[in-house]
Parts: sequence; structure tokens; C-alpha cells
Amino acid sequence: MPLKRVDNWDTVALDQFFVARRTMPFAWGKNDCCLFTADAIQAMTGVDLAADFRGKYSDAKSAFALIHSLSGGSTVADAAAWCATKYGLTEWVDKAAKPLPLMAKRGDLIVVENAGQLIAGIVHLNGRDVISVAEQGAVRLPLTAVQRAWKV
Repeated sequence: MPLKRVDNWDTVALDQFFVARRTMPFAWGKNDCCLFTADAIQAMTGVDLAADFRGKYSDAKSAFALIHSLSGGSTVADAAAWCATKYGLTEWVDKAAKPLPLMAKRGDLIVVENAGQLIAGIVHLNGRDVISVAEQGAVRLPLTAVQRAWKV
């Protein structure tokens, strides 16, 4: 079951979050793709999907070690799937459980390909793009690049 979004989640909470984070530089354990995404979801719902991650890593090596210890996997997609399952988010899939990422809606959790790597992000308010942060800073990518998506 999706998380309950706060009143004005789109016109106030998520919009203000995007404005505030647009120029914030990438930093492992502070403003990386997982925490950016969790912070956006927290702005919309009040729930911190990154509670098990927050404050427990400070570089790529420790981040991926933590992902492995919690999810058993080794990728951002594994971390996103683990968090989605823990918090009861439903993945956009067909009857055969094949991912349907293009079904994602505004504010949904996604995993998207960026420069050959998978990163976590959020569907932008325009519904056509996704937004996240990567080592080069804030990124805005087309929804068509999304690999997996969960309903928030």
C-alpha cells in the first residue's frame, strides 16, 4: 500500500524540496541519490525510508557495504527494492511481474540509468522527467530511462 502523502505534497512540499536541493552538491551520506530520494519522499509523506541508512556511511565503499548488509544486494536498485518492500510500496509491474517503469507517476520512487549507472530518484512534478542527484550534481532525466518504479 502506498504511503499517505501530506496535503499539498505536490504544490508545496515536493516543489519546495526540489527548489531547496537544486544546487546542493553531491556528498556521500549527505546528498547522494538514495538520501535525496528518501528526503523527497519524507517531504511528501513524513516517513524516512532511509532511516536504516542515514548517518551510517560516508563514501561509496561504505555505502555499498551497507546496501549489501541490509538488502543482500550490491546496487542502488537493490537498496530501493529493499526500502520499497520494508515500507510497503508496490512496484509498477505487469501480471507476469515484469517491471512497468513508464507507469510511474509524479512523486513515485524510481531507479533510472544515468551515465551507465543506476541511481535512485523521484518522478518530477511534470510527470515526464525524473530528478535525482549524482556525483556531477543534480540530474534531470527522461522518464523513458527509468528501469524500475514504485508507487509512493
